[in-house]
Parts: sequence; structure tokens; C-alpha cells
Amino acid sequence: MFVTAAFAQTAGAPPADTSPMAQFFGGGMSFPVMMALMFAILYFMVIRPQNADRKKLQKRIEALKKGDRVLTSSGMFATVVSIEADRAVLRISEDTKVEFAKSAITQVLPEGK
Repeated sequence: MFVTAAFAQTAGAPPADTSPMAQFFGGGMSFPVMMALMFAILYFMVIRPQNADRKKLQKRIEALKKGDRVLTSSGMFATVVSIEADRAVLRISEDTKVEFAKSAITQVLPEGK
């Protein structure tokens, strides 16, 4: 004995998403809005502060003068002996002077350190 049942299908739109996020972002536009929000957060929390710090360091490197203390990207503390267009001669000990690219200077130390 086989019983067959016929199920009627209703025509019309599929059920709407009733989740709070879908209602807030308007259904189909949720992905682009979320991506824009994520990019805005990334920009204001990471990219913008890094750019500001990089500009400050660049200004301090351009204003280097003889006798300033610096930290290089290799971790050496040194004193500026002379400055050229894209190079700096640094003294790392009493008898040792080394020529570095200005881009290797990662930090200009405040006076007295």
C-alpha cells in the first residue's frame, strides 16, 4: 500500500530575512555596507595614524643636524657627524664612523638620551 500525497506550493516571493542585521542594513545591501564600514574602520584606526607618524619622522630626518642622536633600522644608536642629500655619516663609537642612508634612520632621539 502506497500512499501518495500531493503538496501544494504557494507562488510568490521567498520569505524575507527577518534577522536584525538584515533589517538594519536593508537586506541585499548588507555586504557592500559592511565592506565600506570595515574599510572606514581600517583607514581611521591603522592607515591614517601610520601616515601621520611617517610624515613626522620624515620632517625630523630632514631637520637632522650635527650632534643629534638617532636609532637606525639595524638597532644601532649613533650620533650624527655629517649630513648629505640622501646619506648621513654616523659615529657609533669614539673611533668608528659609518655612512648610512637617511632612510635607515628610524628614530630621532630627544635631547639628553
